[in-house]
Amino acid sequence: ATAVSLVAIQLVTGRQHQIRAHLRHIGHPVVCDGRYAADVFDMDRSWCSRNFIHRWRLAFHDLDAEYCEVQEPLPEDLRHVVGRLHKTPALSALVALDPMGCATGGDRLLA
Repeated sequence: ATAVSLVAIQLVTGRQHQIRAHLRHIGHPVVCDGRYAADVFDMDRSWCSRNFIHRWRLAFHDLDAEYCEVQEPLPEDLRHVVGRLHKTPALSALVALDPMGCATGGDRLLA
């Protein structure tokens, strides 16, 4: 079985594909990413029906300098995928200490 990690990432700039490209570059591609993880895409599709990436919060200042924020919980289909995963508490604790997975953790990411 492939190890995966659920991560939260905060962007500083909004470059297109930034999360997906950077995570692939460090060897932790997003699950079911046909563009940046084509080598494992078919395997991912066997247990996750779509790219596992979700913007749960969007915040910005509009043209009148007013703060705007929108939040959206993880969609049901992705919650179902997370619910089917086997959790490894000890490993999850290590990943929390090393969020980029440089020393330990899964080799695939749910972002």
